[in-house]
Amino acid sequence: MKLKYTHEAMIDLILAEPTVTNKELATIFEYSEAWISHIRCSDSFQSRIAERKSLLVDPAIRRSIEDRLAGVTTSAINRLQEVLDGPDASAQFALDALGVATTGLKGL
Repeated sequence: MKLKYTHEAMIDLILAEPTVTNKELATIFEYSEAWISHIRCSDSFQSRIAERKSLLVDPAIRRSIEDRLAGVTTSAINRLQEVLDGPDASAQFALDALGVATTGLKGL
């Protein structure tokens, strides 16, 4: 899908006001909520908005945040492993940890 002026204007608005809803966008751009949802979920729209966001964030700050998140993730994984290896680990806790881990892996 090729992005048009309306798509770029929507991206501008979303970046300026990240809490804007599909309903509000539909009202502003005079399209249905379903159309707005379809557009926002499209690969080309997601790619363009990611590209535009990257221009707004200093690469050094982004790297610092990514490094800190990686550290927190490693610590959390280590702590989860300690609990899972301990005597008080329940089957439900293990399943919950597995759910979180698999969800995290999807983002990689």
